[in-house]
Parts: sequence; C-alpha cells; structure tokens
Amino acid sequence: MGDFQIRIYYEDTDSGGVVYYANYLKFIERGRSEFLREMGFEQDQLIIQQNIIFAVKSIQADYLLPARFNDLISIHTKVEKIRHTSLIFS
Repeated sequence: MGDFQIRIYYEDTDSGGVVYYANYLKFIERGRSEFLREMGFEQDQLIIQQNIIFAVKSIQADYLLPARFNDLISIHTKVEKIRHTSLIFS
C-alpha cells in the first residue's frame, strides 16, 4: 500500500473554507502516481521507452468528511484487483 500526505492550501478550498469537491480528484491522482513511483513505475519513462500509459477509465468517490484549509490529509493507495490489461486501485 502507498501512503502519501497532502497539505490543504487556500487555493484548494471553496468559499465555505472546505476543499472543493473536484480537487479531491487531483489528490487521488497524486496518490496513484506516487504509489506507481514507489512500485518502480516512472510514468514518464514508461511513455518514452515502452509507449505505456496508465489511463483512468472511471472513478467513484464517497465524500465522508470535509477537509479544510491547512489540514494535512493522507492518501492511502492499494491495488484492489489486477486484470489482463487493467489495475483497480482503492
């Protein structure tokens, strides 16, 4: 499992002072990218050397609690399922 922390900046929040919902997708992508890096997959090198791209087909999100300005949040990433041509992360 990959663990990655992100500090919430003012630019991440909406007028109510909580993280704007779409910004969570950026955080998820950063967590996924860091996880792949920890596993030895440098995505820029995979594109250049092997023409392999990790594309996102779909995403599901449940917003349980709001994150606020200056919070330090943790992104936990793991591979849930491995298929022939895809990976499912959670």
